[in-house]
Amino acid sequence: MVGNKPNFKEEDVIRTFLLIDEKPVSRIELVKKLSLGEGTIRTILEILKDKGLLESNNQGHQLSKKGAEKKKDILNNLSRPKRLGLNTYQGLKSCGLLIKNPGKVRIGFELRDEAIRSGAYSAIIFRYDDDLKIPESEINFKEEYKKDYEELMNKFNFEKNNILIVTFDKNYKTCENSALSVAKKIKNISI
Repeated sequence: MVGNKPNFKEEDVIRTFLLIDEKPVSRIELVKKLSLGEGTIRTILEILKDKGLLESNNQGHQLSKKGAEKKKDILNNLSRPKRLGLNTYQGLKSCGLLIKNPGKVRIGFELRDEAIRSGAYSAIIFRYDDDLKIPESEINFKEEYKKDYEELMNKFNFEKNNILIVTFDKNYKTCENSALSVAKKIKNISI
């Protein structure tokens, strides 16, 4: 129906954009990977095409030259959201997003609260200096959550001053969107 409110967030547009590469991907693949409806994906693809970031043909959808450059710029600042298998919160899905070169960012409750406002059940924000730590916390994550710590160290290539956003929820879509919402606060990312 004309005039319906969109059933997606800006973070869904970013997630979709980050999943598309130079080789074609079908709309059905995107529906499955992103947990969004086909109509929503169709609308998001139109938005990306209107911005000149995407090309479509009967093989699927792929990044345009402009889209490839934009994606490279984004990935120079952050990783794609990665699905994790952490046990920090039993029964909840988790995902992580690494922010590179964040500048001087104070990690406090404000960033965690942003993830929760965006729908996450919980979030942990880490900073990597010589090791992965939760700033302003007495929790020794490395000792108290050894398996989860090892998974994070194996999944991400950390450099000094990186920030890692880890979010938890019942579904990956919310985890990924809430991590991207925090990343937007830190790096001012948009499509």
